[in-house]
Amino acid sequence: MSSQGRYDGRVQDILGNALQGASIAVLTQPANTTTQPGSPLATLFNAAISNSASLAAGTSWSATTQQITFVTTAAYPSDIVVGSYVTVTGTTPTGYNGTWQVTVLNSTTSFSVTTPFTLAAIANPGTWSSGGTIATSALPNPFFTDTLGNFFFYVAPASYTVQIYDTLGRIPTPLILADQSVLGGAAGTGTVTSVALTAPVEFTVGGSPITLSGTLAISKANENANTVWAGPTSGGAAVPTFRALVAADIPAGTGTVSSVAFSQSVPAIFSQATAGSPVTTSGTISSTVALVNQNANLVWAGPSSGVAATPTFRSLVAADFPNVSTALTSGQILALLGTPITLVPAPGVGFAIMPTYIVIKFFGAGAAYTDAGGAVTFNIGSMSAALASNAIFLVTVSPNRRLQVFPWPGATDTAGNPPSDDNAPLQITKVTNNFAAGTGTATIVVYYYVIPTT
Repeated sequence: MSSQGRYDGRVQDILGNALQGASIAVLTQPANTTTQPGSPLATLFNAAISNSASLAAGTSWSATTQQITFVTTAAYPSDIVVGSYVTVTGTTPTGYNGTWQVTVLNSTTSFSVTTPFTLAAIANPGTWSSGGTIATSALPNPFFTDTLGNFFFYVAPASYTVQIYDTLGRIPTPLILADQSVLGGAAGTGTVTSVALTAPVEFTVGGSPITLSGTLAISKANENANTVWAGPTSGGAAVPTFRALVAADIPAGTGTVSSVAFSQSVPAIFSQATAGSPVTTSGTISSTVALVNQNANLVWAGPSSGVAATPTFRSLVAADFPNVSTALTSGQILALLGTPITLVPAPGVGFAIMPTYIVIKFFGAGAAYTDAGGAVTFNIGSMSAALASNAIFLVTVSPNRRLQVFPWPGATDTAGNPPSDDNAPLQITKVTNNFAAGTGTATIVVYYYVIPTT
């Protein structure tokens, strides 16, 4: 156990407003203040007495909670509570050393910690092997001022440098308080012979000078009506003063509005009504836009063919649906039984292909195909739709060509989780018996959309 000395301070802006959340770094001397925070950082406490405990086997890092659990050789001190801080030194490996915030009390000899303020996940410091002393009542360094701009800390008696800065820009230049003596023993030990305070003319100072004890107070000075705190009215930069506004202080274009009117044009699919226009002094302009009623089974879409044009409400046409075109060679047609051809690739897990129309464009060549039976079939997983007749492949020769257009007749898949057509391609195949001979080719056009299977 070691006795600590207390240091108190307060941070406020030039108007006397308390600065909450300003950063306070306490440095041992000689101190380097070129960075924020500076160095070396002192060990801080929030109580006059610091307690200690030794680490024991079982100290570890958890991959599940990404926190460190410290196990002590005996019951840890009573000032270890959720939200308090501890400082650990002397461990092997060194990744367990540092200032930590207590998050969970597991037992009288075990508690878990995380990083101060941020509650960020802790990287695995490795397997604890030995050593480690826990100093309790510890504070992180640097730390923040409270809601009233106040701060305090306990340190071992010595001289320190206190560095005050603010990441929000409220303190333009860090304040460096060097040679701050912290004494041990009872609070208030020592005397002040004389401390005085001066402030700019827009403030008044009370309680100055202090010759023995007292409080210095800064207040706002009274100012004349209709004056503002501002820089000079012209020329180079100068110390701000309270003065009347001049024309150059007002942004260009500042003035009054005598009348503001509102008009709005909307496409024919909308109706529009305006109220409150024009505004001549003050008021509110409102505009109500609503959809116009449309006949059933119409969709808002671009033109059904040709170049781009303004969208209108119209009926769907076949070209509105996605389609894919696949050319089949004579060799592919002759091998449909053993080598199905993919017409639409698998859409991805959780989705299934839903054809609407299929078009077969057959181009005759020198000889038509012959067939020993077995329908040409379109499959999506276990869903299957067969041609009623294979005649289009069997009677067309050069120079003729032929079209067969038919809607998807509908089919049922095999139940499952997911069902059999989930993420399945659309393929063309033959149930039995490949075609024989024949030299014609074909193009298969599939109009389809994709639906979720969930």
